[in-house]
Amino acid sequence: MRSRLRHLLSIAAVLVIAGLLGFLWISSSFLLTPNRHALEPRHHAMLGNPADYGLALEPFRVTATDGIGLAAMLVTRADRPGKAEKSRRMAALLGLPFDGPAPAPRGTVFLLHGRSGKKEDMLAIAERFVAAGYRCLVYDARCHGGSDGENCTFGHAEKGDFRSILDHTLALLAARGEDPGQLCAIGISLGASVILQSLPDEPRLGAVVAVAPFATLPDVVNHSARRNIHRHIPLWLIAGTMRTGGLRAGFDPFQVSPLRGVAQSTRPIFFVHGELDAVIPVEHTRRLHAAAKGPKQLRLVPDGTHGNVLAKGGDALYHEMITFCLAAAGR
Repeated sequence: MRSRLRHLLSIAAVLVIAGLLGFLWISSSFLLTPNRHALEPRHHAMLGNPADYGLALEPFRVTATDGIGLAAMLVTRADRPGKAEKSRRMAALLGLPFDGPAPAPRGTVFLLHGRSGKKEDMLAIAERFVAAGYRCLVYDARCHGGSDGENCTFGHAEKGDFRSILDHTLALLAARGEDPGQLCAIGISLGASVILQSLPDEPRLGAVVAVAPFATLPDVVNHSARRNIHRHIPLWLIAGTMRTGGLRAGFDPFQVSPLRGVAQSTRPIFFVHGELDAVIPVEHTRRLHAAAKGPKQLRLVPDGTHGNVLAKGGDALYHEMITFCLAAAGR
């Protein structure tokens, strides 16, 4: 009887361990692997006839330092802009003309999308900044859109990718004899968090706009697990998922901290967050704003969620973002 009991307990222990390991593997896969969504009709419309949106698009690829290929696109004002409603509205708000020959760009804005997003998501932002006289650069983060890669590391590898994009773009403009002008970076969610982590090592940026960033990766993963799995899931189990993901992808999730990057920088930062954001709570941006040591501005959108904060903020918010960048350049 005792022998049978020991045998059953051994089987039970093996099953528990196997179940735990299976959970950690599956949950870490969700952590590391974003969804690659297909292009939406709005994307196809802009790519098919960009001049209708006031844009000219030039796709190219960049090779990151670890060999990962990144799909990128240079966005400038169309020579003959069509209807371009968003661009024309923004130009009117800024008191700038939008027809006639396009002037030389005043600067270059790098636009970083969020997790499970793609570079085409950022073209709506580019429409506004092109109207302000900037050229824009959009790109797919690793393991997103048309870029290569298997794992999202939430900034560990993405910081290097961003640097590669900056280096390649500046070299491209120099080869053409074009002045890059003021360099700005705008990110949404994951993209914003990558930019903030890059600040201590990237002195070339003159201004940053961070929309709905997270403060630290453990904080946002804990929140997400308790929101999407169970509100009483043990913290040690979430930590195990992060440790497993880190071992699989070669990084330490507990060292991913935009908060540290902000605290080590004096760069001008404009923070934006929706007060109804359930994915990354607004407290993350409040902490980041409090830690920022340089010129800073905080814009909370009362009815904004994680996915619609810019839409809810509307032209007024875009105008604030643009004027913040212009002010940082002394214009």
